[in-house]
Amino acid sequence: MTPFSEIYDLFLTNVKDYKIDKLYTLGGDEDSPFFNYLKGFLVKAIPNFTNCVKDLDDITSSTPTSFTSTLSGLEKNILSDLMTYEWFIKEVNDVTQFNLTLSDTDFKHFSEAQNLREKQEKADRMREMAEQKMTVYGLKNIPWANWGAGIYD
Repeated sequence: MTPFSEIYDLFLTNVKDYKIDKLYTLGGDEDSPFFNYLKGFLVKAIPNFTNCVKDLDDITSSTPTSFTSTLSGLEKNILSDLMTYEWFIKEVNDVTQFNLTLSDTDFKHFSEAQNLREKQEKADRMREMAEQKMTVYGLKNIPWANWGAGIYD
């Protein structure tokens, strides 16, 4: 079994978010706001790991805190990268990023648009990096010996 907290730990090395930090300081158990907030990103990340050889939907209970499978380091890393991507998309889609400031100078308007564009490009690069890891993962899990023997199942 792999507890979700192992994925969360890897995710937290990728992001600096004051809201997450505040939830962490409040402490609590697996049903705390901290764990529930992070679980939302994990739930969104799981379907994006499309070539995982383990059943990520196979979880331990109706209120899961772990996978029933034991995940490899690469699988955990991919899930944490996908969580980071989902977190970053949330940041990009933050409505406050779309509001114009009180100043109506062209510089301010351009800066906001440029900032949003840069964030979207960063999110795209993050997704590409996660997809590259999934490609490597997929290649590592191809049963090459079976292919050589003509078995394609």
